[in-house]
Amino acid sequence: MDAAAEMKAKIDEQLADIQKLPAMPGVVQKILVLANDPDADIQKLSEEISKDAAITAGVIRLSNSAYYRPQRPVRSVQEAVMTLGLRTVKNIVLITASKGILAIPLEGYKMDAKDVWDHSLIVAELADRICKMRRTRVPPDVAFTAGILHDIGKIVLAQYFKKAYRQVAAEIDKNPEVSFSQIERSILGYDHAEIGGKLLSIWQFPPELSEAVALQYHPEKAQKNPELTCLVHLANHIALVAGVGVDTGGLSESLSKFALDTLKITDNDLQALYSSLPEFLGELTDLRGT
Repeated sequence: MDAAAEMKAKIDEQLADIQKLPAMPGVVQKILVLANDPDADIQKLSEEISKDAAITAGVIRLSNSAYYRPQRPVRSVQEAVMTLGLRTVKNIVLITASKGILAIPLEGYKMDAKDVWDHSLIVAELADRICKMRRTRVPPDVAFTAGILHDIGKIVLAQYFKKAYRQVAAEIDKNPEVSFSQIERSILGYDHAEIGGKLLSIWQFPPELSEAVALQYHPEKAQKNPELTCLVHLANHIALVAGVGVDTGGLSESLSKFALDTLKITDNDLQALYSSLPEFLGELTDLRGT
């Protein structure tokens, strides 16, 4: 067994031990399902969210933030759902639940906790905005979900395979012309995107979300929902080119023509998205400091 195959087996072993993996609160999976159910019981869902004190506090605080601009003060989860809508509250739940997992320093990637969180949040919001701009078949809240969790595989690698990841970082420094994901696979047997997709499957997220994370660098390979995978790919690329959350890999991954064609993104669209980022970052101040 070569070194990459041996490391891949160790990663598989780690992923198989669910007790040692980052945990996503159970309410997140429930709201992902209910948000797409036109007959969802709002009161039942609100009660389910309210069982988690930390998420409830986050939902009420963010619902009252300047970013969401509620028409009246929100005092409960049910009022948040009634005022902002179920899909918006789903995004708020994800923001609240994800920060505890994502906002940690990633030594091997040369990112501090703030960089990791800013990048995850901005990719999520960009994916949401591109959805609305291009009127895609993908609902904006689904794109937001895939975007905020697109780098979750880095958390697994940074926490459990620090030594191996130092080797990846060293190889990237030696071979800047080789793509980040290619170097990861040559040493680890996986790239961080594939590991992220596996983790979402373990968390029992919908298969299209797992695919969008796993294939974010190769959207042309997506079969379940190519459009969603292209949204994550494009949002991530824009954030990195803008300098938000640039890690060890820098800008080694190229922008996919397939993604641009699938989403019907023009040069003018790209320029507009880049130009709007400074204002966009300012608008996200409340969420970035969640």
